[in-house]
Amino acid sequence: MIDLCRRYTGETWSGAKERFERLPEGSPLIPAARGEQAFLESQVLRALLEHPTTYTTHPLRILRVIPDERRPVIRFAADSDPDGLADLIAWGLFSSGGKHNLGGISGLRVTEAGHDRLDVGLHGTDARLRLEGVPDRAWVRAEKIRYLTAAEHGEQSPCRHRGLTPGERAFAYDHGWFTQRWRETAAFGSALLRRLLIFRSGADWLDMAGFIKHTNTYGFRLTFAGARWTDHDVLVKHLTDPLCGIALKEDMRTCSCAYGGKGCRLWFDGPERAPGRLDLQMVEAGPDCEVAEYNQALAFTGSPSSQITRVTGNPPGMTADCAPTCHRLHDTVGYLQRVAEGRMKELDRRQRRAH
Repeated sequence: MIDLCRRYTGETWSGAKERFERLPEGSPLIPAARGEQAFLESQVLRALLEHPTTYTTHPLRILRVIPDERRPVIRFAADSDPDGLADLIAWGLFSSGGKHNLGGISGLRVTEAGHDRLDVGLHGTDARLRLEGVPDRAWVRAEKIRYLTAAEHGEQSPCRHRGLTPGERAFAYDHGWFTQRWRETAAFGSALLRRLLIFRSGADWLDMAGFIKHTNTYGFRLTFAGARWTDHDVLVKHLTDPLCGIALKEDMRTCSCAYGGKGCRLWFDGPERAPGRLDLQMVEAGPDCEVAEYNQALAFTGSPSSQITRVTGNPPGMTADCAPTCHRLHDTVGYLQRVAEGRMKELDRRQRRAH
């Protein structure tokens, strides 16, 4: 039972055992969040899926999600880029301000920070969540970015603000219906977040991209090397497992598997008590030269050698000649380098303007 649950949460064996012992008799192995707690967790998942991510070997760089009833924990992987993590926290989690800006989570505030941990909560509620594996320098940088940006535009940084910022109040006034729609699918988003690691343990993908559609659909796009393809029925079986999964109902599909192809898109509706939509996409990377590009990008971002070998079929440093149909634009590592350089230049610019 413990090993089964760990596939969904990524918990350590001893940690899962200790949590099980605290559960009331008859409780589900992965308890459901309620009310404001479910809303906070669904908003965190929305932020994680919406924030740009490239080439990961853990779901959105997350190592585990501990569904503790007192305070759930999200632990980021040790191979996460600290600067990228700072960018995610600064602009993905905390509200971006402005009455027409949907970025971040309105009302999210820091309650405590230090020792590679960040405790956050929703303003005016008892909803709480802990982020672990956040290097102190990543958090310091994230807070600095928001402070400098707010100062530049004459706004209020949301990270430690005691109330709602003017931008958050304006957004709530002009676009309150968004929050209402998000609340309607909060239970489903929370359930997906608490089972996020099944996407990793249930399939050996090269890359997992997240996205949001409308206000009710959570999307996952998995890219595979052809030799590491996972049949969609295998992953769906994990997602709907009666003990740890979600009672998803398939709505429709476009799938080439029956014809020997490798490309699937399936849509699911959530259970009646947790309405929402799941858009699951599974695609093949293409010729060996594209797989080699993933291999190099994974190595550049610090992914473990064992993981790179498992998902690409080759150790770090894989090369391959371009196929006749190849686009011949293999610049992913260069792109990642430019993104990193761009972050540093932007921070330097804001620091100079502040002085």
